Amino acid sequence: MINAPDKIENEYDYLSGKSFKDIYTTDENPNVMKFYIEGIHCTGCLSIIENIPTLSDRIKSVTLNLSTKIADVIFDNPDSFGEFPSIARKLGYRAHPVKDQLDSAERYKEENKSYLYRIGVAGVCAGNIMLLSASIYAGAGGIFKHYFEIISFALALPVVIYCVLPFYSNVIIALSNKTASVDIPVVFVVLTGFLLSANNLLIDSGSVYFDSVTVFVFLLLVSRYFLRLIQGKISYDNDLFSSLFDENKVLRYDEVSGQYSYMPVQGLNQTDRILIKKGQRCPVDGRLLSASCVFNLSVLTGELIPQKIFKGSEVYAGSILETEEAEIDVLRTGNETRIGAVLENIKSNYREKLEFENFSRIYSTIFTIIVISISFTGFFILSGLYNTSVALTRIMSFALIACPCAFVFVLPLTIGLSLRQAGKDGFLIKDYNVFEKLRKTRNIYFDKTGTLSKGVFKILKWDKNRLSDSDISAILSMEANSEHPVARSIVDDLHTSGSFLQINCEPETVYTKGIKADVAGHFYEIYSDDQKLQNDTDGIVTRSVSIYKDNVKLSTIFLGEEIKGDAKELIEFLKSNGFEIYLLSGDKRDNVERFAQGLSIPLENTYYEKYPEEKIDIVRKSRNTIFIGDGLNDAGAMSASDISIAVQGSADQSLRISDVYLLNNEISSLKKLFSLGNATTQTVKVNSALSVTYNIITGALALMGFINPLAAAILMPISSLLLLLSSLAGTGSLGLRSKLSL
Repeated sequence: MINAPDKIENEYDYLSGKSFKDIYTTDENPNVMKFYIEGIHCTGCLSIIENIPTLSDRIKSVTLNLSTKIADVIFDNPDSFGEFPSIARKLGYRAHPVKDQLDSAERYKEENKSYLYRIGVAGVCAGNIMLLSASIYAGAGGIFKHYFEIISFALALPVVIYCVLPFYSNVIIALSNKTASVDIPVVFVVLTGFLLSANNLLIDSGSVYFDSVTVFVFLLLVSRYFLRLIQGKISYDNDLFSSLFDENKVLRYDEVSGQYSYMPVQGLNQTDRILIKKGQRCPVDGRLLSASCVFNLSVLTGELIPQKIFKGSEVYAGSILETEEAEIDVLRTGNETRIGAVLENIKSNYREKLEFENFSRIYSTIFTIIVISISFTGFFILSGLYNTSVALTRIMSFALIACPCAFVFVLPLTIGLSLRQAGKDGFLIKDYNVFEKLRKTRNIYFDKTGTLSKGVFKILKWDKNRLSDSDISAILSMEANSEHPVARSIVDDLHTSGSFLQINCEPETVYTKGIKADVAGHFYEIYSDDQKLQNDTDGIVTRSVSIYKDNVKLSTIFLGEEIKGDAKELIEFLKSNGFEIYLLSGDKRDNVERFAQGLSIPLENTYYEKYPEEKIDIVRKSRNTIFIGDGLNDAGAMSASDISIAVQGSADQSLRISDVYLLNNEISSLKKLFSLGNATTQTVKVNSALSVTYNIITGALALMGFINPLAAAILMPISSLLLLLSSLAGTGSLGLRSKLSL
């Protein structure tokens, strides 16, 4: 239970001034301000910060992102902004207003500097103490030994008082909230070792452990700092926007030379002019300078049919150019673009997955209780067998080695590195439990249209000779508002054929068959049928749609649905890894079975002409399932599966109903997701086994007296390093090390 501060000072009231409001708030959310919280170390801190609204009626809510240390604070009115940082300071934290992630990253770097100062002080003091200890171990005795120990005591003081200060704060916060912390054994070891050494120095009897204590603090600070660097990389450098693009360069017009030359996408500014080629994604929101171009806007709208954009119209980042080339004036870049804002919101949501507060809290509580219990029990047993001095020495060695810091921090980091790698591979993952679930799933259900097929039907043949202009107008009117790929192909074809008047009508969908409607006094039906062209080509699944007017067939449209070029590669990969593959569709039997044969999916694993509710029942009855579909169209089946993956459609809408969203259009890249899932779970298992085995063996050796405190102080950080390297190697992130700089 947090006690409210006795008095809240108003030293932060300046934040309610107009100049500060203009910088740190927005017109959309005038009562919300972001703060970077200095001094956040653990989930106990998170609990304290998020409970601040209970201490003040002026603060409605606080949401803290533990990985970035940014708190979103909602106030009852804009004149209360000074309330939050004032209360936070009384509770032992410093809150700094920030306007964006770049601002918070600067604060993060400033906090890292203070960490480096502590590492520097600990390193200098520990190094000098080791030199003095080496002299004593080499035989220095008498007055030299006594004075060397006094100097060591003086050098150990700044380490114990200044360098260990963050650990003291964590323990005080944890105890005040009646929770366990992995820093409790750390503080116990440091204070016990220092006080025992000081006492032995005072009475001139027994051993001193200033070298062990200071080396332990130095190495622990170094290992924690290295972990902070990687966590910072995960939090601040995980650029989902860049994941949309195959290459980080674009042609920009140089007014001096009058030519286009390549430059990094991040270097673009407003008013720049760029040139993109066919198949490229537009890297900016801009205004089209070319006469007209065709763009695929599916990442924003979910619409697979490309749209024609005319000169002067806006083009959005993430759109794929379907025509030869396009000149564009830059309006917005990066996170300021429409898709950038969507991805930043998604990124903010899954940054919270890096916190793993429940796991850390449970594991640290259990491990801390075990270490403390063994320490006290072992002390009394060893005191009875030997003496108090021997017991304290061995217990200190045990506590140094058995500190659970390594596993508690490194295991969540493994998941964080995997999420980061997934983002680089083009996946947005909403729930980190996907990695564990992937290992357990065996049955994979694929939607057909838009998932394994390109989702865009090509009209191979359509005899319009028997259709009057009024018939074409009726067909256009019936299909104009439909989102079905067949309907979009028909509408697109009619638009390119000429201009036809649309007529008001209310088409009725006949599931698995088509649509019907009364238009201008006539009854029209557009239904699928079984006619086939004789010249089918490889990779094309042909279907036909017939048009009826007053129950008389007028014309037949022959369409081709193309299988994605990399779909067969993915199916073969999954089958070779023991997955059972199913095809689940609302399409007609003949089309589904021909499609399955083209992908070597057993016919007994195909489901056809299934209504949405039937799809839900099929998926629900199967255990350990993955459903891979094209977003909102498959919402029901996705909700019934253990893991749902959306391979296209609007990113923000698809992630509302799916666990994973594929940013690019290459379905074969799902192989990377499955491989990453296996690597992640395997790494977690290896790290768990290493941590438990290491602690049991070295802990037992310490209690038996084979490991002294100095050796224990060195071995503990080594275990952290081993687990860290295991995580980096297991998640394919070893390249990250070269990017880290002190």
